[in-house]
Amino acid sequence: MRKSLIISFALLAPSSQTYIWPSQHDQLDDLLYLQFGYIKDGTLSDQVATCDFGAKQPGIQKAAEWVRTAFHDSVTYDAATKTGGLDASVQYELDRPENLGAALNNTLADISSSVNIRSSAADLLALSLVMSVARCGKMRVPLRLGRKDATEAGIKGVPEAHTDLATTRKRFETASLHEADMITLIACGHSIGGVHSIDHPEIVPGAVSAEKKLSFDLTKGVLDNAVVLEYLDNSTSNPLIRNTNDTLNSDKRIFAADDNATMKKLVDPAYFKSQCEAVFERMLSLVPVEVTLTEPLEPADIRPYITTYQLASNGSVQFSGRLRVRVTPVTGRDQNNLTASIILPSRNGSQATEIPARRATYKGGMSSGYLDEAFSWFEFSQILNASEAFSSFNIRVNDITYDNGGTGGYPINRDVLYQEAQSCVSFDAAANQDTLGVTAAISKSLLGGGIAPQIRVVQRTKVQGNFIPRLKQVVVQMVRSSEETADYVYYTASTTIGADSLSTTFDLEVGESNVEFINTGSISVRCTSLKDVKRT
Repeated sequence: MRKSLIISFALLAPSSQTYIWPSQHDQLDDLLYLQFGYIKDGTLSDQVATCDFGAKQPGIQKAAEWVRTAFHDSVTYDAATKTGGLDASVQYELDRPENLGAALNNTLADISSSVNIRSSAADLLALSLVMSVARCGKMRVPLRLGRKDATEAGIKGVPEAHTDLATTRKRFETASLHEADMITLIACGHSIGGVHSIDHPEIVPGAVSAEKKLSFDLTKGVLDNAVVLEYLDNSTSNPLIRNTNDTLNSDKRIFAADDNATMKKLVDPAYFKSQCEAVFERMLSLVPVEVTLTEPLEPADIRPYITTYQLASNGSVQFSGRLRVRVTPVTGRDQNNLTASIILPSRNGSQATEIPARRATYKGGMSSGYLDEAFSWFEFSQILNASEAFSSFNIRVNDITYDNGGTGGYPINRDVLYQEAQSCVSFDAAANQDTLGVTAAISKSLLGGGIAPQIRVVQRTKVQGNFIPRLKQVVVQMVRSSEETADYVYYTASTTIGADSLSTTFDLEVGESNVEFINTGSISVRCTSLKDVKRT
């Protein structure tokens, strides 16, 4: 989503599971469901374009790396103390022998640009696993969100190739994963990927090279039960089963832990798939006690994307954006037989204004993503008189009007208008620094209480030896300009930002009336001067 022009106090949702816009997790929704087509967000999905995609790096399989990283972060959970688990502590644990290799580093680098104040690294690790197993095996693993990132390393104990069975079993039990879970999780996780000679020359014999890798089974680009079948019929070349040094045959010990009872059940492909989905879900649910996970993320049937709600130079209000309509077959909607529009609230008993939305044409106006979810897009744009500014709207698709899950409408802030046209990021070569300049139009009625407008900018800072940036919120007071209209006064603010914050977010705050999560990525490098704004 380009930016969010919403009121923070409108985030009060009813107790049902109905999608309410805006959601704190809209960005993660985009990453998961908008992988192809119109307005795609391929930040993560492009890295697992196919199951065996390796970004042209020798020996690399991104999907396998993502699964491994989530496992290594999760499996050190302690059920007794309810600590550890999937909390992104792995970012501080990369120097441990149990985390040897490039996989974890690569994964953290892959997700780093998506980490922000609404999307934790831990949630992104969960998302990356969900995306990987869907791409590799059409597996549906529920994605619950709300994880918090650890600020330090967790306990050690991820089982290694040489770890004996008793110790491995105890580690899984401590994490509340029983013997069958242990066997299933290793079988599912080792359906893709393999062992790299550069990391484990004691396991992969011969000359060491970045390209040299021994895969766990023959179907390298599919998450299926070949790893089970090859083990049971003794045709496997799994390097953690066939090593001449039996001490390193961890898969062999784990698979046979219950005399192959679990492995024999996993021979059925449908059962294998269902058990992988279930054990991956349990693994992703291992979180510290202070974390309460949401219900599984589901795509919104109807969702607006507001791109512009600002004053024009003549004092009118520009309102534009897009509507996303879910057309996955289960919805019953025919993508070729849809109309959509914005319904503005009626005033003084007059008929409500309807803004028609036109079907988007780029890429056929269609997007798709996770497990073949599909969406049809509509675009709208309207010029309104400033007196017609509104604080909520409804959406009509065909003959059905949607009021944001029974909340009475989709909220938008009519009192705090973000002026993208007069905002910019500029570079000062002499000082070698960037400056974020933000302009907002604040309604005079809101300013009547003497409230001081401000911006809250998220500064992203690189941490030495860590791919995940440090996020720090900085408050900057806004300054009243001499420009105004009949209904609004213009305010400006500027602050220096680091190179890592060129793509970040900020909030506009005027007391309790806020516009949140505005993305700097769409801001111009050249501002339109406020001197060009006409007084009306």
